[in-house]
Amino acid sequence: MVCIDLRMVVDRSAMYSGWRDDGGHTAEWGEITNAFVRHAFASGAIVVKCPCSRCRNFKLMHDNEVQLHLCKYGFMPDYLVWREHGEGHHNVESIRNEDEDRMDEMLTDLGREFEINPEEVPPPEEVRKFYTLLAASDKTVHEGTNVTVLQAVTRLMAMKSKYNFSNKCYNDIVKLIIDLIPSNHAMPKDLYQSKKMLAGLGMNYEKIDACEDNCMLFWKENKDDTHCIYCGKSRYVEVTDDDGEIVTTKVAVKQLRYMPITQRLKRLYLSKETAKKMRWHKEGIRERQDSDIMAHPADGEAWQALDRFDADFARDPRNVRLGLSTDGFTPFNTSATPYSCWPVFIMPYNLPPDMCLKEGFIFLALVIPGPKHPGKNINLYMQPLIEELKELWKGVNAYDSYLKHEFTLRAAYLWSVHDLLAYGIWAGWCVHGQLCCPICMADSDSFRLKHGKKVCFFDCHRRFLPLNHHFRNDTQSFRKGKRVREGPPKRLNGEEIIQWHQQLKDSNEGGFIGYGVEHNWTHISFLWELPYAKALILPHNIDLMHQERNVAESIISMCFDITGQTKDNLNARKDLADICDRPWLEVRVNPSGNESRP
Repeated sequence: MVCIDLRMVVDRSAMYSGWRDDGGHTAEWGEITNAFVRHAFASGAIVVKCPCSRCRNFKLMHDNEVQLHLCKYGFMPDYLVWREHGEGHHNVESIRNEDEDRMDEMLTDLGREFEINPEEVPPPEEVRKFYTLLAASDKTVHEGTNVTVLQAVTRLMAMKSKYNFSNKCYNDIVKLIIDLIPSNHAMPKDLYQSKKMLAGLGMNYEKIDACEDNCMLFWKENKDDTHCIYCGKSRYVEVTDDDGEIVTTKVAVKQLRYMPITQRLKRLYLSKETAKKMRWHKEGIRERQDSDIMAHPADGEAWQALDRFDADFARDPRNVRLGLSTDGFTPFNTSATPYSCWPVFIMPYNLPPDMCLKEGFIFLALVIPGPKHPGKNINLYMQPLIEELKELWKGVNAYDSYLKHEFTLRAAYLWSVHDLLAYGIWAGWCVHGQLCCPICMADSDSFRLKHGKKVCFFDCHRRFLPLNHHFRNDTQSFRKGKRVREGPPKRLNGEEIIQWHQQLKDSNEGGFIGYGVEHNWTHISFLWELPYAKALILPHNIDLMHQERNVAESIISMCFDITGQTKDNLNARKDLADICDRPWLEVRVNPSGNESRP
């Protein structure tokens, strides 16, 4: 194997220091660039990948085009070794390929956080599995290679997922590899052994088949059913063969992906540093001691209400408060057939503010399949997660590597965060119509505009003012001729909502009696099944980002009078004449009968 002289790599620093935006490149830069072009086209190739900062080795170009791009845009960052142009085979220890498997580094970093001596403290099963994984990260496949067993298995599993290998195909590939390497190898012989070794990661997930019409999950006692017990549709895809007969395949029509969260919550406490940080909400020092400033969710009423509900749960700072979030997205090209897929994420809030909601601490728990949004059938897909949340409330055995002992880990749902449409699906309250507000509920002062035909909340805010506020008696600045006497709507707590649910009666036409008139309940949300549901005073939240965007778009469209987008149209001015005392803003009609805005 040919090695690169590391001094040559250092000399190439002029690739970046010698390039100028104004074209005044140094002579050293010119020499290196010419050397690169000669090297890249030395094999007689007509086109090669362009390594400029714009193309980044994604586009093929001729030599004159490569020279022009390098002069104009400079080299892409971190390309001192021309690995995409033949130097990738050289052995440079100080520079790593970005595409190289770095699982061994990750495990080494994690391993340094574990200060458990198995001879002194018998570790729990999860820790023993992790030690097995660490051992595999150091053990090579055989003596003649530097590739570890873990690297080989993770790469093969990644290929299986990427190219959709069947289990038999995976086993055949492994068998071929084993036939090609020395007999004293440590390679797992099949997919089963590979999965067994990777079990220490705690990243297993379940595939649960679902009815095409979202009637049921083929799960638990129904796991062996082949047809929906409600609508009778097949669990599996049915095709017509060459003889015109219907053949049932083994491919599920619809499938829920469920990734249990218990093992991942336990894993947070297998890292000594993270286990310490998980106590911050109770033991951490706030920068400001002002009780009126909310520095962490633990300072809020929702957190404290759950603490008051169960003193034992509040006593141990290791017990986890969880937030959930979901929304629909299109995993395919937007020009393709519409498809809405709904991932469900879970976030632990015990961590300090600078770690909460960071990517490394957001867990994917469910992937709800499409092609349409789940709507009121979301309860169906949440069943596995709800059962796990119930078990987590009771408690599971976990290991605290910070205090070096086992403990009972408990976790509770605290709230969810969505945009308004997902909020309605999650809460079971329709966010359309005159009763669309999920806070005011039936005690809403909204009304429908006569000309605009939309639900309006104009002048609903005065009822929140103090009873002696002068705005309450103002009959000109708000709705003309109206004085406000009533107070704000009562916000129902968890116990009152549960009682309301118990009083709902099914309608013969579907849904509940009184829908749209007395309430907007579409279904009873799954979260009210939780044993601590009545302690949830803030079960749902609206994502502020979506509201800021929508409000900003409306304001900008109105200020710039963007046709088709502005809310300030003729119908709005006609409605203004009906409800407000602002004659100078009302629609004007010229002698020919044409209407216009002043």
